[in-house]
Amino acid sequence: MRTLPLLFALALFAGHAFAAGKPNVLFIFADDMAYDTIACQGNTEIQTPNLDRLAARSTAFRHCYNMGGYHGAVCVASRTMLNTGVFVWHAQREEKRLKSHYQPNGLMWAQLMEKAGYDTYMTGKWHVSVDAASVFGTAKHVRGGMPRQTKEGYDRPVKGQEDVWQPWDKSKGGFWEGGKHWSEVVGDDALEFLDTAKGSENPFFMYIAFNAPHDPRQSPKEYVDRYPLEKISLPKPFLPE
Repeated sequence: MRTLPLLFALALFAGHAFAAGKPNVLFIFADDMAYDTIACQGNTEIQTPNLDRLAARSTAFRHCYNMGGYHGAVCVASRTMLNTGVFVWHAQREEKRLKSHYQPNGLMWAQLMEKAGYDTYMTGKWHVSVDAASVFGTAKHVRGGMPRQTKEGYDRPVKGQEDVWQPWDKSKGGFWEGGKHWSEVVGDDALEFLDTAKGSENPFFMYIAFNAPHDPRQSPKEYVDRYPLEKISLPKPFLPE
């Protein structure tokens, strides 16, 4: 389970750019998204106009690499490192101390930002072994590692059988659990908080964590239609088969 920071952004918003001389910080995190699946990173087949505009006025770390993990879900290690500041060879040990040491002593990333005078906000995937609500000033729609899966999303297509899986089929659950795609939920949450932040004199730190594009790789049909199969170039395989 590869997890890469989609974009670090030091974003300045009109009318609320600085508070007490400190910039607002927007951190956008996508799950299982490769670094080169953003147009501004040089991939002309991808349509990411909003991220491209944000990157143009922000700071993007283009050479960040996952240091590895200590079990199958590499994202647990990467998120633990991100929120504690420890390296991978200490993360497994420190992960066990989040509830007993880091959170009670205010040592998590968001807690340090709060001590520095920031309003802190989180929505989306957490997958860290401490309650997000105890770390952020506001935490909304906190999700686990991945949405509940359905058998239709795996081992497909089966030879001789019709492929019944459609990314926009809301009846299969997954990212559609609850009726609205989880990416839309996260985006709406972020906009809601931005609107609220206008009334605060403090700068803000937003931790916006999308579960997608992790499997089961679902999305509204309008986005699927933007990428016809005949126009997608497949990467060369690592092995002959």
